[in-house]
Amino acid sequence: MKTEKNIFFPIDLSVLRIDEVNPFNFYLKTGPANNEYVLYSKKGSRFTEELRLELISNGVKIIFIPDTDHMAYLEYVEWNLQNIVNDKSISAEEKSTIIYNSSKHLFTKLFQEPRIETILRTKKVINHLVDIIVSDQKTTEYLIRITEHDYATYTHSINVGILSLAFAKSILKDVSKKEFYNLGSGFFLHDIGKAVIPLDILNKKGPFGFNDWMIMKTHPQKGYKMLKKAGVISEEASTIVLQHHERTDGSGYPKGLKGNEISFLGKICSIVDSFDAMTTNRYYQPALSSFEAMNIIKGKMQDKKFDSDIFKQFVTFFSNK
Repeated sequence: MKTEKNIFFPIDLSVLRIDEVNPFNFYLKTGPANNEYVLYSKKGSRFTEELRLELISNGVKIIFIPDTDHMAYLEYVEWNLQNIVNDKSISAEEKSTIIYNSSKHLFTKLFQEPRIETILRTKKVINHLVDIIVSDQKTTEYLIRITEHDYATYTHSINVGILSLAFAKSILKDVSKKEFYNLGSGFFLHDIGKAVIPLDILNKKGPFGFNDWMIMKTHPQKGYKMLKKAGVISEEASTIVLQHHERTDGSGYPKGLKGNEISFLGKICSIVDSFDAMTTNRYYQPALSSFEAMNIIKGKMQDKKFDSDIFKQFVTFFSNK
């Protein structure tokens, strides 16, 4: 079956789970110039060990899925993420790409539909990310490298979550895995309050006016209340959500906390949140280099907006990546 008009994207054969039903068609590349796609397995077919061995014996490592089945593929990955995380046959680079793309899909849904069911689904993916960051240094490094540089609320949330948690792990030596699950929820969900900010403000192509800014500044409290009402994350994690825009000189929001009134984890998130916002392309501001962003934060640190000790440790951590 020749399908030249469709758009296809490649996936590693190792992503397919043995004896799972594939909710998508998948194709092989063929033809004299290797630019034609032939249907190999229909949607609803079970992927068996025999099929896997047949493909491997023919030198097939990459299969292709049509763009029309992209969402079905991402949902398939989400439900099989634990097995993918634990699969040692998948390279660290490929694993990081699979997990990041699956996370983007789910976080997009979360910000569109911030219901408790979606929050719980997102928490499961966050826990898988925590598993990786706590125990798989190589995949973590790839995750940090592939964080996207075009700003969107959902990618920003993932970027800040990955970087904050990896940074926290590097400086918090006596924290259990269970505690890291709690921290991860706070870091990855720090901007969940933006899910209830009007889209015309959230997607505004330019600097905010006074009224827009006053509404935008409500998102930490909205996120905190949303998560408290849902009862799905700890008080410590909820505090990260509430405090990620506080500044040590009292100039932040929503409460204008100062110094040690801000939790240690809130201070971590505030630095990483600012760093990622500056190093991604915005409608009104091109991305800065990591060096430029660090210098701006350093200047604000001297104005006592950020914790100087945590910032110095962040510079050391990031320079080693």
